[in-house]
This record gives sequence, C-alpha cells and structure tokens, in this order.
Amino acid sequence: MATTPRIRVRKDRSTYSQVRYRITRDGKAVQTSQSFDDHAAAIRWAKLLDRVGPAEAERVLAAQLGAVADTITLKVWLHRYVDRLGKSVDDETKRKYRRMIDRDIVPFFNGEHLPVDGVTAELDAAWVEWLETEFDNAPKTIRNKHGLLCAAMGAAARHRPTALIPWNPCAETRLPKQSAREVDHLSEDEYELIEQLLAPFWRPWWEFGVMSMARPGEQGALTVGDIDPDTGGVSITKAWKWANGKMRLGDPKTERGVRMTFVPLETVAQLDLDRPADAYLFETPSGLPVTSVRFWQQGWAPALARLEALAACSRAPFTGAAGWEGLSFDELRRRYGHLVARLMAKRLTPYCTRHTGISWRLQDGEPIWVVSRDAGHSSIAITDKRYGHISAAASAASAQAVAGRLPRLRGRVLDMEQARRRRLVRLGQLGEIERVAAGFEAVWMDARGLVQSQVFDTYDAAVDHVAQHEAGDLLADVA
Repeated sequence: MATTPRIRVRKDRSTYSQVRYRITRDGKAVQTSQSFDDHAAAIRWAKLLDRVGPAEAERVLAAQLGAVADTITLKVWLHRYVDRLGKSVDDETKRKYRRMIDRDIVPFFNGEHLPVDGVTAELDAAWVEWLETEFDNAPKTIRNKHGLLCAAMGAAARHRPTALIPWNPCAETRLPKQSAREVDHLSEDEYELIEQLLAPFWRPWWEFGVMSMARPGEQGALTVGDIDPDTGGVSITKAWKWANGKMRLGDPKTERGVRMTFVPLETVAQLDLDRPADAYLFETPSGLPVTSVRFWQQGWAPALARLEALAACSRAPFTGAAGWEGLSFDELRRRYGHLVARLMAKRLTPYCTRHTGISWRLQDGEPIWVVSRDAGHSSIAITDKRYGHISAAASAASAQAVAGRLPRLRGRVLDMEQARRRRLVRLGQLGEIERVAAGFEAVWMDARGLVQSQVFDTYDAAVDHVAQHEAGDLLADVA
C-alpha cells in the first residue's frame, strides 16, 4: 500500500506535510515520521520510502539535508557527464542519454536534490528492481540504462583534483540475466521464399543485404562510387541514423563499422552502376534514398502481408488488380507451401538479411574473425555471442572442408611395409639405382625372375618404383 503524506497544521497556523512509517531500531519495530515544509518533497520521499524501505530512505534524506549549498546533485552531475563525452558520442545519442536521465533516473533517486555521493549500492539495486517490476523493462534495456549511471558514477570517482565520491556504488550491482536470444536466420529455401514475396523492385536490395552482411542503415547510405564493379568490393563508411525525429547520415554503429567487404560479382551484376558516383546505390521508385523506414513501408511490410496471405490461403495480394508482378498464388503454394508455417514462426525483420549473411558464412566454415570484421562487429566476442548457435554447423562444415585434404594426404603416405622397402632400396639392399645422363636408372628383378630397368627423372621416383616392383621378401633380413 502506497504511503501518503498528511498535511498538518502547526500552532502558528502554518502547514507542513508529515510522512508516517514504521522502522526497526535496536531490534524493535517503532512508529515514526518525517516532516516536510514542501508537500512535493514529501510526496517524492514517500515514494522513495515505498521503493527502498525506511532505512535507505532515511539515509537518503540525511544526505539531502546535510548537503551544503554548492553540493553537486545527481542530476547535475549526470548531465555534466554527458556534456563531457564530447565528440566521441554523436548529438543524437547524447539526447537519448539526457532523456534517460530525466525520465528513468532522476525521478527514482530524487536526483534533483540528492547529492551525487548519496547514491549507494543498495539504492542502485532498488532502482534496477524498480525498472524491472514497475516498468517491465527488458534485461537489455535495464543494462543500457544502468550502464549510463554506472559510467557516470565511475567518472565521479575518478574526478580530479578531488573525487566526488570515494568509489563507484554501481560497479557490482547484479543485473537481470539477459538470455542471448538466438537471432533468426533463414535457410536457402526460406531466403528464396522471401525473395519471391518481395516485389521485383526490392529483390536486388534483399540479395545485396544478405551477401554484404551490411546493416540496413549502412546499405541505404551506399553510393554508386562505393562499389568496385571489378572485384565486388563494398566500401562502408556511413549509415542512416535517427536524429531529432529525422534521418541523417552519420558514422557506422561501431569503430570497426568503417570497413571494406566483398559481395559476389553475380550480385554486383544486378546493380545499376551506370550512374554518377555520388548517386545513392539504392533508391525508392520515387527516387529517394532507401532508409530502413522506407524499405519497411514499401518493401518489407507488403512482403510479410503476402506471407500471411499464403498462410491464410488468400489470393487477394497476388492478383493483377493488386499490382502483383511475381509468381502466382498457386505456384507459390506449390513451391513453398511447406515453408510458410516455419517461416512465420521466426522473428522476421529487415535485419534478417544481415543475420542470414553472417550465419551462412559461419556455416560455410569461414573463420569467425573474418566474418566479424566483414560484418563490422565491435569485437569477435559480439559475433560469437549473437551467432554462437551457428558454431555447431560451422564446425561440421569446417570438418567437411578439411576432410577434402585427406585423399591428398593419404596419397603421399605409404604403408609401413612400403616405407621399409624404400629404406632397403636406399641402403642398396633392394634393386639398384644409378645416375645416368637422362636421370636415374632403376634396375630390379620382377616376379618372373627377369631383370628390368627404367630411367626416372628423380631419385625418389626411382626408389618408389623399385620398392614397389622388386620381387622377393628381403625385409626379414633387415634388423
């Protein structure tokens, strides 16, 4: 039950707000209260009392009351920390951080009044629980929010010449366990079905996304000049990003996002490269650059609607009246009907192109460090974490690939008996080999007792021939 402040009247007729609560002192539960001249402050403290309990709420109140005039509050420090990030973080990310501070951190901690040194490990843990239970934040969301607070408190502990806090109270807070969801990638048949459900205009985009493993924002930012038509090289140096409700060009997501990757020449052949180098590689039918939102609205969402229609046996989206240019409903059902239910069970987003491309390369046995580099991941650990479920298939593919070496290896390895016979030839105890003008002449006796000879280009070839064709079992005479 929520604690509610009560308004009381003093003898001088002035009013104040009283918050009554119970707390354990010296092993006994006692009734007590706190008084506030500001009713809004009383409400904030009452909410904090409900969230963290009386002991921690009293400690926070004591920190607030004991703060001197020039004390830096939590809110002030968090915003100052964001300001100090400088150009290492773009303006849009800073705006998101500030919104996170004002909406998710300050209200709980009463950060407008709480000194920065008033944050404790217990208070931080209670905030994490509040985000999880009160707002049903996902583990990843909580980690993002907590990461900002933890980084800012760490900076406060490192502040020079005088640290603002003695240690980082958020450093060891246990966060909700984040189960790494296996990303959904497509099989070859599923890829083909999605391709057939896309309008023909969008199919080059779809294939290029899978083959390049580029993020949709990176793919849409490519220009004609970023493609090398001779090698299939793709230079990724920019990406579309949201900023103040609008899309703008910026840097890729990570430092390693600036990269050169390669796509098959068959994929390059589908691109319209006979245009100015600064023209966007992919444009909408109306000539606008393709952003994630535009692809979703014009290409992806209609394709998913057609997938749902296949599942519902509805022909409506596959008629000439609907402007459909692909395979007929009956042909799609005949070829891909068995895939529809399986495909609908997956989490289908435009990022399926990237996930599928990365997964296919790993399945084909390509080294993970190569895939990680070409995908623009910040580290190999990210690739391994997100696509770890591919490792078994990748290992199997790798084993199959290396198995191809065995016939060559085995072709060079002789059995033990043959190896011993070759040694006898070299020791002069089996056959004879002489150097002649044309190479090396091997002399041996065949199974009929006839002496044979042949000239070989190399000594080793002569040795092998004598060891294989010399009659008689002289091996027993060798120690």
